[in-house]
Amino acid sequence: MTKKRNMWNILLASPFILAVLTCFIVNFALDRQFSWSLLTAASCLYAYLMLYTLIFGGKHRILFTYLVLAILLIPFLYIIEYTANLYLPQPIYWTTRLGIPVSLAWLAALAVTALLKTLTHANGFLTTGYFILAFYAAERCTNNRIDAFIGPNDSWSLSDHYPILYFSAAALFLLLGLITTAVKRSRSRA
Repeated sequence: MTKKRNMWNILLASPFILAVLTCFIVNFALDRQFSWSLLTAASCLYAYLMLYTLIFGGKHRILFTYLVLAILLIPFLYIIEYTANLYLPQPIYWTTRLGIPVSLAWLAALAVTALLKTLTHANGFLTTGYFILAFYAAERCTNNRIDAFIGPNDSWSLSDHYPILYFSAAALFLLLGLITTAVKRSRSRA
């Protein structure tokens, strides 16, 4: 089993290694330094680790993939910021004030949805209702952080102008989920 897993691991890693080496060579040949290729390397490493945990994570592969996503996201955002600032006339430091809070809001939305699904043994309809509500909260946080970062403006967002769309869709899915659960329970008792 170990030999087979090592072979699959090599097959999985090979395209990422090839992409990173190619980008390093091209970046150094053109610029005589490693600049944008650092972002490519970080992206490939990030994608490889998530795929590796998704494929070889065993019983808890989704949880492990989520943890890799969550743990490496903040360093990855700083790498994006660093690389982008190499090409800007005046650097913009956005990761701490914008990138991290928005990313944490969306990671929390996913985590809350998964936690509620696990704790309530929710069906697909209930889980969708939970996610819509979590999505609404994450979108509100995103809009607030963007406004705080670039200044208040007249940007348009669905959650600001039509929150009833989120709440009515969530209510519909939650109602369908409760009805489905009730029907299943009544059939199992009969």
